[in-house]
Amino acid sequence: MSDKKLLQECIEYFSHKGFSRVLELIYDKYRSLGRFSGRVVLEKPDPVEKEMLSRYLGRIISGDKVVINVKEFAQKRFEQTKFSSLDFKDVLSHVLKKDVLTKKEEKESRQKQLSSFLEKLEKQLANGTDSECVFQAVKENFKWFEGYFKKYSEEKLLSILSHSIKAAATKPEKIESLAVFATRIAHDPHFFDEDRDSGKIFLKILSLLKNVEYPKSSEEKAELLYMHNIVIDELSNWCLVYGIGAITENEKEDEALKIFALQKKPVILPLYTIKDYKQFFGYSNKIVVVENPAVFSMLMQACSDISLICTNGQLRLSTKILLESLCKGGFTIFYSGDFDPEGLLIADRIVQNYGAIPLCLDEESYLLSLSNNRISQKRLVMLRNVKSPELFDVCSKMKELKLSGYQERIVDRIVEKLKS
Repeated sequence: MSDKKLLQECIEYFSHKGFSRVLELIYDKYRSLGRFSGRVVLEKPDPVEKEMLSRYLGRIISGDKVVINVKEFAQKRFEQTKFSSLDFKDVLSHVLKKDVLTKKEEKESRQKQLSSFLEKLEKQLANGTDSECVFQAVKENFKWFEGYFKKYSEEKLLSILSHSIKAAATKPEKIESLAVFATRIAHDPHFFDEDRDSGKIFLKILSLLKNVEYPKSSEEKAELLYMHNIVIDELSNWCLVYGIGAITENEKEDEALKIFALQKKPVILPLYTIKDYKQFFGYSNKIVVVENPAVFSMLMQACSDISLICTNGQLRLSTKILLESLCKGGFTIFYSGDFDPEGLLIADRIVQNYGAIPLCLDEESYLLSLSNNRISQKRLVMLRNVKSPELFDVCSKMKELKLSGYQERIVDRIVEKLKS
């Protein structure tokens, strides 16, 4: 019988389900010791396993626990079969369909594979000086990308990473939509969509370059991309404003926003519009930011000479751009929101990032705004993340009372403060 036929017959023999668990145990032991030695324990063997092992080992296998001498199985008994001319290690590799390597050998093999891959990736990026800087950041943090080796062929992963590195090294001169940017870089408008691995890889590279954590929420992703002059959704990401003006790219005051301000009308500004302005300002020195549209409407009617911004319950990218511009412009920003953990965290971020002054977010205002809605302990834990000293007292009282409070109940108090 030829060696090839003998090997095939041996593989078929040991591929019997009666050997499958034992061979896996022997494989793990070899990886650990680097040789076929020691003992393995087969727990609760079934009748088929007992029969096959009894025949192979030449002794009756019984009981709920079988101790097997690996050297006896892989060498002594194997050499007594007609397959003795074969290498048991080679047979084991064929049966389990994986390389039989020690942990050290596997680590060395993996390292060689990674080194070879990175060399090929570097060659693909050889002509771009900007890409070199990004490549080094990827190389230094390559552990994060290693998981994709199991999912993609080397050729496919090289393509994804080279496009992602090129994208990270190519910051658009002006704000550009993600779809247009992806088409320009990878000839596919959906290449960097967040539900694709290529999109996740691109975001990871950007987070490495910006020295920030990988974005967890849609807003964090939008903010990270905006730092690279890219926007995901230009229309549904919007901000409600009143008495806010803007300077265009040609250094002129925007006439449309000016008319809305003069007519004392609110306007919704989508990111599509916001991105085209160079700077924002308030037609009033007081910029008041509130959490919900109902309070926005009431303040707009009661204090028509102020400038207003509504977050609509969340700090969207559109709002952040406005606040950052107003903060740089030296405007005094006030913030008033609901009294719950989520609302106080938004307040804290606006105070911390844009130097806002809390408006009616004190303990007394909280007590006047109280509702019967209880706050769970899980939500109260969120208050630990509040960093602004101005909010510590109200946080402490909220932990004590465990009740939410709402802006609508203290609008008169807010108006009084603004007019004083």
